[in-house]
Amino acid sequence: MELYKFIGFIANFSIYPYILIWLKEMKKKIGLLSLLILTSCSYNTDFYIFNTTENPIFVTYECGPNGEVFVPIPRIVEFDSDFEILEIKKAYEIGIESKSDSENKIITCELKSRQALWIGNDINFSLNDPNDVLILKENLNELKVEQNGEKLFRVDDRYVVDFFETIDRHTVGIKVKKASR
Repeated sequence: MELYKFIGFIANFSIYPYILIWLKEMKKKIGLLSLLILTSCSYNTDFYIFNTTENPIFVTYECGPNGEVFVPIPRIVEFDSDFEILEIKKAYEIGIESKSDSENKIITCELKSRQALWIGNDINFSLNDPNDVLILKENLNELKVEQNGEKLFRVDDRYVVDFFETIDRHTVGIKVKKASR
């Protein structure tokens, strides 16, 4: 008799709507969990020009009009022997000028020994990905590095990628070394 009353109770007050509500809540939680899992796979990659020499260098670069990757106001940082960033400094000596014939910006900066110039960042960047390399070429039109009045190197967008190397997944940079004679 008790079983009969229980079945009648379920028939009158069906738990079906409660099951639907529970399933909708689980669907939201699973969706949120999936979103968190997918976004946690992203990482930020910073671009630097490292002065590994013992003397100051002058870096001049021209960034393209898109400005997607490279920033118009870079920062000077210090780094250790593992190329870990130690301290952010104010970039007092950075000169920015607009090119008269285009929308491009030309940035010039002096880097002392063991300093690096942070020039921008991108998400999930890899030098092995052709699309990422194309973005780098489109955003960095020219790069020139001088030391003691002598040009160490000057490259345009066709070859600039060859100078960059991956330090770690979060850092891609150019290590400026002494000029070989």
